[in-house]
Amino acid sequence: MITIHYCLHRKVGMSIEDFTDYWRGHHADLVNSLADRLGIVRYVQNHAVLPEVAAAMQAMRGTSAPFDGVAAISFESPEALARGNTDPAAADAQKLLAEDEGKFIDLARSVILFTTAHEVVA
Repeated sequence: MITIHYCLHRKVGMSIEDFTDYWRGHHADLVNSLADRLGIVRYVQNHAVLPEVAAAMQAMRGTSAPFDGVAAISFESPEALARGNTDPAAADAQKLLAEDEGKFIDLARSVILFTTAHEVVA
């Protein structure tokens, strides 16, 4: 399994409540409706919580400003991920997702990372 971790910053001027509502509602429904076309086998939204604790940890470690959330989008294999993200047959679905993301995500400050899991503590 391979997972895309999409670390999200909300659009400037958007409240955390509006960001969360849009992401959990409209965008989640859109991803769910396109999952089969894109080869997505699992989609998990991780919403930021405990901002005061996060700020203290960031200050202690010298890390940057927190993300507002992280989407984890999983595929069965690297080939399935490639098909869902580069195949011309998936282009319409990708276009719909990209247009919707532009409504609530600050794309320039967000990060995409491809990963495979290596469990350390179970």
